[in-house]
Amino acid sequence: MSYLLRHVVSPCLLIGLLASSSAWAATYTDTSHQFSFNVPACWKVRPGVLEGKQVLRVIPPKADQRERAAIEVYVLTRKQNRRETPDHWSRQLRKADGDREAASVLKLSARPARLVAEYREGRIVASGLWIVRHNLQVLLPGNGKHMLEARCAANASEFKTYRRQMESVCLSVNWLHP
Repeated sequence: MSYLLRHVVSPCLLIGLLASSSAWAATYTDTSHQFSFNVPACWKVRPGVLEGKQVLRVIPPKADQRERAAIEVYVLTRKQNRRETPDHWSRQLRKADGDREAASVLKLSARPARLVAEYREGRIVASGLWIVRHNLQVLLPGNGKHMLEARCAANASEFKTYRRQMESVCLSVNWLHP
């Protein structure tokens, strides 16, 4: 019994504890757009296009995370409109809009200007099934010309399971030179 504890159970427990920590995360830096964010262990960063905009997709390692949980994580920079501020976005997200519920969490910080929002939205998927998605969105204005945006979403029933990994990406997004 003591052999099992020392040589099998203890090493497995140690590996499990280490794997669950953020120590295994890496930092991804986009030098051309001047931002960075953390990437959970084994997740991959791939360029992509979403609604006509260049994005960085952060892809989970397991097929069930991509399919059943429908995890979508992406980071992008885009031009910032003059009126588009975290306060403006906060006012918009406080109210329900179409299939989006009013935000359940809104955290607005002044320095650096940052909005963190959580909300749920519904959508009909290809089979005609109504799916509720839980979203975590982070917005950071840049130098007055660009906005940095991170979105993490999963099916609402699965969001809690993958929350930590998605938060490690979205909440770590930052400009290199604020």
